[in-house]
Amino acid sequence: MLCDEPIDLKETHGPLGPDQSCEPGADGTPPRARTFLGAILCGMACACGGGGYTGSSGGGNNPPPPPASATLLYVPNEAAGTLDALTIDRQTGIPTPISGSPLPDGPMPRGIAVDPQKRFLYVTSPSGEVRAYLLDSSTGKLTTMSGSPFLTSAQSVAIAVDPSGQFVLTANGSSNTVSVFEIGLTGALTEVAGSPFAAGADPSAIVVAAGHYVYAANQVGGSVSAYRIDMTSGSLTPVAGSPFPVGASPGALVVDPSGTHLYAADSQPGAVSGFTIDVSTGALTAISGSPFPAPNGALSVVTDASGKLLHIANGTNVDCYTIDASSGALTPIGTSVTNGRATALAVDGPDNFLYALDNVDNQVEVFSIDATSGSLKLIAGNPFPLFPGSNQQGLGPTSITVAH
Repeated sequence: MLCDEPIDLKETHGPLGPDQSCEPGADGTPPRARTFLGAILCGMACACGGGGYTGSSGGGNNPPPPPASATLLYVPNEAAGTLDALTIDRQTGIPTPISGSPLPDGPMPRGIAVDPQKRFLYVTSPSGEVRAYLLDSSTGKLTTMSGSPFLTSAQSVAIAVDPSGQFVLTANGSSNTVSVFEIGLTGALTEVAGSPFAAGADPSAIVVAAGHYVYAANQVGGSVSAYRIDMTSGSLTPVAGSPFPVGASPGALVVDPSGTHLYAADSQPGAVSGFTIDVSTGALTAISGSPFPAPNGALSVVTDASGKLLHIANGTNVDCYTIDASSGALTPIGTSVTNGRATALAVDGPDNFLYALDNVDNQVEVFSIDATSGSLKLIAGNPFPLFPGSNQQGLGPTSITVAH
């Protein structure tokens, strides 16, 4: 394929599947879990030291370990009003639907997010609400949360949970606002004082960066609204200079793991706008050379866990870029070909897999990220249906998220 300029990432990750796209194809070493975009690996259990729990009252007995936390994948189906839930094999990257999937949800599920501790899952809807679930981190099963749904009274099309797990934020489309909710001990949501907060025209994506900065992509007019979030009250204060201009129709945002650069996928024309984040103010400064061409289109954008690679879903395939460590500039390294389509992306950073959603055939394409070259390779078995027979149903899947 086209990704034929190796880069030395100096990382170790999980084993790779067959080389089906984007050469070269060196195998990685066994996976090593690392911090991934603020996500917290919880519930991993191991019995250490002496014998396990025996149920006696004598000393030296350890309590039984908690259940292991699985890596989970979720997809909302807007047309069907359901959620797909799958577990992921950490060694191979293969997703497997859980029993009972797809799960019933509600009208027009659009955006989906999991809190960093993998306790709660939230789904936003243009019908004007956030639906909330208790998440079983060992099985992926969901239980409707008491009090759900929580009303936004707006066309809520995108959702994010801040890295500390204190707040849920929604981008509210034609309402031109951003809503902020505090997460209670049980996961229930309470809208903060002053919410919703004014945004630009038709905000369609939202992301929270380190340093307590919030960014919303405004599709109409081509801009990004920037805020500082008060971590006590949840209130948003516009950053000086906001909104910041980007290319036309930004529909997706990502912040690199260091919290120093922000990238916006511009669908018309295909490009990626890159910015340096002022860590003291949250202000954005365009990276030299931005916007970076994405001639095949740009619908979704993600970085790997190291912050050295950026991937774009162009509707059919995945375009690959390296990120300059100092400037944040992007350099294309080629295109990784799917077996269908790629409309939305998610990354399992610790295990080094990328997941591409095919919203027509209702399936997922899984790539391993090569530890040496940074290229993508389709793993064996691709593509993977969202559930048995999913390709024969009108689901309308819209987004994808992975919780490690």
